[in-house]
Amino acid sequence: MKKLLRTRKLWFSYLVLGLIGFVNYITFPGDLWARPHRLGRIPDAKFNCGVCHGNQAGGGARNTFGNDYAIIGIRAGDKYTDELGAKDSDGDGYSNNDEFSAGTHPGDPESKPEK
Repeated sequence: MKKLLRTRKLWFSYLVLGLIGFVNYITFPGDLWARPHRLGRIPDAKFNCGVCHGNQAGGGARNTFGNDYAIIGIRAGDKYTDELGAKDSDGDGYSNNDEFSAGTHPGDPESKPEK
């Protein structure tokens, strides 16, 4: 009887740990996997993961360009589109295409092409 109770406690512990792990897995997938493959889908990847994220190493909160890519680019098959290129994600008066062409950051309003 004691052995049966010990076995049940052990299985219950494994079940609880498994559920905690599963909840973390489905709740925080963006924090668990980087997506460096997307760098090849934008016109200029010189800003690395920071082209879409506030953190240059990637992960964490997206900047304004990253938010627009999530809304427009991912829905279009995870690619940079004409619509996304024409948009001014950071609100500095220059389209994302203009920013990439000039080598400036499309998610940073302080980084803009020279006039």
